[in-house]
Amino acid sequence: MNRRAITLFVCTLACFAAGCSDNGEVGSEGPAEGSFSELAVSIAAPATGSVLSGGEGVNFVGEATGGKKPYSYRWSSSLDGTLSTERSFSKPPSEMSRGRYVVVLTVTDDAGATGQASITLTVL
Repeated sequence: MNRRAITLFVCTLACFAAGCSDNGEVGSEGPAEGSFSELAVSIAAPATGSVLSGGEGVNFVGEATGGKKPYSYRWSSSLDGTLSTERSFSKPPSEMSRGRYVVVLTVTDDAGATGQASITLTVL
């Protein structure tokens, strides 16, 4: 390779690394293909501090954003161990141990990153 070809090659690599688009603008294309944001996990329901009782199902709803899809979910509690491996599920309090719970939702993304959210609730 001659010196001009090497210079062009190095400049092209630098441009791609900086996120240049075809028109030479840096960062105009958004995130590079294959990149992803930090995994964020939350529990939408039930609300922390909830008091549960009876035989009607209570909806447990988890949310995950960022990371690399698909996600895997694991709901666990301090009293009953694993509750579910779905994003959301319904469980009657009558099928849960009585007492104060810490419920933890752990989400793992396709890249192996994990995130957690937790709530406390009481089952009567």
